[in-house]
Amino acid sequence: MSAQGRRAQLPDLGYTSPGRHEPLGNNRFRVVFHPERGGRPTTFDLSDLPVTEAMCEWLTAALAKGTGPSGSARTLASARTLLGAARSFARYLDSADRSPATPAQLHGTHWDQYVLAQRVSNRRTQVINLRSLLRHGSDVPDDFAARMHRTQISSSNQKFQAYSAAEFTRITAAAKSHVRECVHRIHGGRALLARWRAGEIDRDLDKHGWERGWLLDHIDRHDQVPRYSNGSRHNLSTAHGGTAALFAELYPTPQDVAAAAALLICLTGHNLSAIATLPARHHRPDGDAGASRTAIVETIKPRRGRHHAHQSIALHEAAASAPARLDLSSAYAVYQVVHDICGPVRARAETEVLFAYFTPKNGMLFLPGLRRNVLGEWAQARGVLGDTVDETGQPAPLRLDSRRLRMNWLEQHQQPVAHTEQTLANDYLARHRGNLAEYQQIVAATLDEQVTEARRTSVMRSLTEKQIEHARADPGAVAAQVGLTASVLTDLLGGRLDTVVAGCVDNTHSPHAPAGQPCTASFLLCLSCPCARATPQHLPVIAEVHDRLQHKAKEMTPLRWAQRFAGPVAQLADVMSRYPDTVIEEARTHVSEEQRTLVARFLARNLDIR
Repeated sequence: MSAQGRRAQLPDLGYTSPGRHEPLGNNRFRVVFHPERGGRPTTFDLSDLPVTEAMCEWLTAALAKGTGPSGSARTLASARTLLGAARSFARYLDSADRSPATPAQLHGTHWDQYVLAQRVSNRRTQVINLRSLLRHGSDVPDDFAARMHRTQISSSNQKFQAYSAAEFTRITAAAKSHVRECVHRIHGGRALLARWRAGEIDRDLDKHGWERGWLLDHIDRHDQVPRYSNGSRHNLSTAHGGTAALFAELYPTPQDVAAAAALLICLTGHNLSAIATLPARHHRPDGDAGASRTAIVETIKPRRGRHHAHQSIALHEAAASAPARLDLSSAYAVYQVVHDICGPVRARAETEVLFAYFTPKNGMLFLPGLRRNVLGEWAQARGVLGDTVDETGQPAPLRLDSRRLRMNWLEQHQQPVAHTEQTLANDYLARHRGNLAEYQQIVAATLDEQVTEARRTSVMRSLTEKQIEHARADPGAVAAQVGLTASVLTDLLGGRLDTVVAGCVDNTHSPHAPAGQPCTASFLLCLSCPCARATPQHLPVIAEVHDRLQHKAKEMTPLRWAQRFAGPVAQLADVMSRYPDTVIEEARTHVSEEQRTLVARFLARNLDIR
């Protein structure tokens, strides 16, 4: 049973785990990797490592454990990273003056020399990768292990900025244009194939269309173009554009899926790794009942750790669109388009990953996912231009970086994506903001707007210490002075009308509820309600709420804090300013544990009626 209450999926009766590593067999230097999300296994051959057999067996065993069910490598990319670490370490050992023949001969100096042998720009990455690999190694010598775990190389903290608004618009427009062209091309090829199979194309009247339909039919049935008996390609294949062009009429190319992936990043703000591994299987909570449509997909983010790696991504439709129009304005619409055009390739590649493409390299292959560096290749081939100019004064080609696209989305929407608001504020926006001055102006304007609105709205009234002392002797006079009846004033001072930050003197005549009905508004609205009265006995809670809201500024983006809490903080500060500073400080020191719990529940909205 999982932490979410789901039953574990058990293998069928008679299941045997696939062979991964045979340390005593003929292929003792080979490791077969099976991706966690499914897909074709990949074989890693370490027999060519330039080290002794004992060292090669040790590195192979570490790789087998690191890429196994209990290992840290869950994706093909992370498995290849561990393989690269093994090869890098083997090359260093081969170049050492006294290359150790067995793992037991490794010393701390070997680790230090390996670290120094790496390029400065790549040293930290290589150290982390090799440490991840050898963590799964057996019988690592103590001296070597101590040096390995003690080595710390600080990050260069390379900052990257979001694209300008004009660049982001050009990237999005280019991606949409490419996806539309791809969809029209593939749908056109499918329609032609369907007409040919239905006998609707006359060979004499439309020879070109008939030949093209015949070629597409052969490709769809046999996954290759027609060939003569001697193995050479049919002349008609060349006459109609060649193998790649014909396959592209039925299946997406690497450039096609790259454009779709770039567009999904622009629309969702997710990392490229999350987008590239989106599954084709999804859930439709709306049931396609006619409202705004949503697809929920389950993804894995391995670097979050074993217990937090799984996450659900909701891909929403912006608004219901005309069925005759190809809508690419929402993440849901793009997901469905990719799901459709990649379907035949997924079936041939035997994968559940959303993205799949064909490539004519090494024959004709149907592959899942995205090719490495394909986003940059797509932008260059598409001719997407940046804001900078080259030496001739012409706009220079734009270098597409998925991290910068993600930054654009985060800056525009000010919402965390697969991380906390604190991470968004401190790790993404604070250190990598492209136009800090402009952002500060927006935050300042929002703060001014919220504070002005809060002060314009009627602020709840309060009673002073002097009024309360007078009320003990003459409650009727004080009640008339503050506009209350004597009985209501007595209940207010007795705490029988308390909400959270005040007491409510007329619960059935609130401006936030129909006349005569009890008020069900959030207690935060008491700060601007004419029915609310604050007394000195409320000051500990008022000060606690004020301070906690101020502290929330460290946990979220400045703009979002200004939008949500600048107004209430200004109203709380206004109430507190009516009392001497010494009284406020004393109230801060007398906050009870019960009051702290009340404030925590209040700010978590656990007291709201929903």
